[in-house]
Amino acid sequence: MTADEVMKAIQEMDNGERIKLLNLLFDNYFDSRPPKDQILKENEEIFGGKEDK
Repeated sequence: MTADEVMKAIQEMDNGERIKLLNLLFDNYFDSRPPKDQILKENEEIFGGKEDK
């Protein structure tokens, strides 16, 4: 499928389908954030984390 064919297919989608496609593309190809579990663990360690007694 060429880029022009992809753009034509996107233009033919309704808004809900387009949003779903864009979210899938972002999640699979463009999201460079670490996994949510890793973020939560790091935040816990930084802000409220483990106190040494």
